Amino acid sequence: MGFLKFVKKSFDRVLAVDSEFRFADSSMTIQEQVVCFVYKDIFTRDKFYFWEADKKSTHPHFEWENVLLIPFVAVAEGHSWLSLLHGRPNNVWDTYVENARLYKTMRTGKGALNLLNTAHGYGINETMTKEQKDEERDIVIRNKTYTQEQRERILNYCLEDVELTEKVFLKQIADIEKKNKLKTEDDYRRELWQIMFRGASQLNVALAERNGIPFDNKLVNEFNTYYPRVKRHLIEKYNKTINVFDEYGVEKNNLFQEMIKRNGLFDKWPRTFKTGELVKDKKVIAKFSHIKDIRTYQKIKYFLNLTELSMFKPGTDGRMRTSFNMFGTETGRCTPSTNTFVFSGPAWVRNFIKPSWGNWCAYLDYSQQEVAIQGFLSGDKKLMEVYKNGDVYINTAKLINLVPDYATQESHPRERQICKTLFLAQGYGAGPGYVKSQIGCSKIRAQHYLRLFKRTYRTYDNWINNQIKLAAINGKMTTRFGWQRYLSGRAKIGKNGKLKSIKNSLLNWPIQSHGSEVLRMALIELNNNHFEVNAMVHDAFLISIPVQEFNERLEEAKKIMVQAAEKVVGAIRVGAKIIKGNFTQDPETQKDFDEIFNEIRNYKTYTDVASQRTYAEEVSQPTPKRL
Repeated sequence: MGFLKFVKKSFDRVLAVDSEFRFADSSMTIQEQVVCFVYKDIFTRDKFYFWEADKKSTHPHFEWENVLLIPFVAVAEGHSWLSLLHGRPNNVWDTYVENARLYKTMRTGKGALNLLNTAHGYGINETMTKEQKDEERDIVIRNKTYTQEQRERILNYCLEDVELTEKVFLKQIADIEKKNKLKTEDDYRRELWQIMFRGASQLNVALAERNGIPFDNKLVNEFNTYYPRVKRHLIEKYNKTINVFDEYGVEKNNLFQEMIKRNGLFDKWPRTFKTGELVKDKKVIAKFSHIKDIRTYQKIKYFLNLTELSMFKPGTDGRMRTSFNMFGTETGRCTPSTNTFVFSGPAWVRNFIKPSWGNWCAYLDYSQQEVAIQGFLSGDKKLMEVYKNGDVYINTAKLINLVPDYATQESHPRERQICKTLFLAQGYGAGPGYVKSQIGCSKIRAQHYLRLFKRTYRTYDNWINNQIKLAAINGKMTTRFGWQRYLSGRAKIGKNGKLKSIKNSLLNWPIQSHGSEVLRMALIELNNNHFEVNAMVHDAFLISIPVQEFNERLEEAKKIMVQAAEKVVGAIRVGAKIIKGNFTQDPETQKDFDEIFNEIRNYKTYTDVASQRTYAEEVSQPTPKRL
């Protein structure tokens, strides 16, 4: 029996599916109207058409438990089913996700993994062009009512995508069977479950996107209205400590150079090859952001470019939304847009998050998740022990005799930071130069720390290096739940056009990939237990809980997350930040937010229009110097 026959016997129907719809807002997530659904049975060839443009809700099109649904990008169909109140089907094979699993590292560039290019990759060339697809899609988007002729055209267009998805699926199932060497019914059963686990997670992503993030609309509107009028005064206040910008907000190279010298960075700072000037790109600035003056410089640059909070574009219900784009990385992590996701922006903007009426929010994160996964996967007893006993960094410092047994995070922050740096260096293949720059020691001392660290956790070090050797032999790395990274060699072409070893990226791949599977499992379980998930943030969730049942449900959510991790790798601790009003930050980040709104409040104290105009002119439009 082949994989295809196994799939056939496992369900009453196997249906390729596509939907057409119009979006309701600029986030391109929640839908204003579902226009139609089309299904095609892959084995019987039956076709099913459902015109939904004139309906707000309908009965589910099939008994979901007995069918396997095959869309391309299941999040879209997930939104359509949710919009029609059909719920979330359990059995989903997302051909987009499985294509990403097989080819994400090999097919790169814009649109490389879309439906047309996926079909072409399988040698399916009888497809409509992108221009034809755009033309047909425009008919759906431009209209709110449709003539009979338009209706037939839309259904036929939708059917074409269904049949293209069907062809991709048939090629894909053979491809997976061959690549993963599936031979037995147990092989088929395991592979199908893993594929449906990923497909189900996509529908749960759709539900989280639909929920959206509650935030303080009034405060955002106040910021967008008044910030442009006060930002000059704010920047002047920050600039007093570093003196890099003139009174017009123009950065001066000589003043920037003086700041670098004051902080003892002049000999360490990278320079341009041609002119020898100090480099100022974001990566270089971020590298030195542990220094207070550099952080201040970062803030001023951000405030200069900021005119309004463009990431806050609420939907019709006042919620902020973005596409989480799960499976956007080679490790299967979410990659929401940095321009539309509040947790991807500067930390202080999270203060605008505010629970909806009758609810409190909780920010639940897996504590030191990566170290826990390293210990569970490798079986390194020392790693698991330091994780079990609390903070892994201070416990590691004790283990390698950097600090006495009575040390705490508060009493020995520098030694804790050294161990945190060593974990990062080990996880991403960084050398003594990185350690030296991060903790301010000699290169010899950095080499000593790295040798000591590897010797202490030699079980993990041997395990990860063996994983990389096996990947070189097998041509791929695989997680416990079947997410994969295929290798086309031991090097790739970098941005500079030169070959670059992929070893460092492979070092952390198993850890990040299993972390993403933990998050998917937790997301599904939280939704199945009727929690309102508002956002996914790397290894954390933002959820909303009614105030009356908050304490009990919070503990339940934490337990669900621990159990979800246990199903994938092992029990990982979960921490909770409770949000009853506006989200609050650590003192330094909170200070940024408070200073901005202090300026806004000062401005608003000018009660009459003339006074406000005078204030704005004073702080935003300084008088030019006379010649």
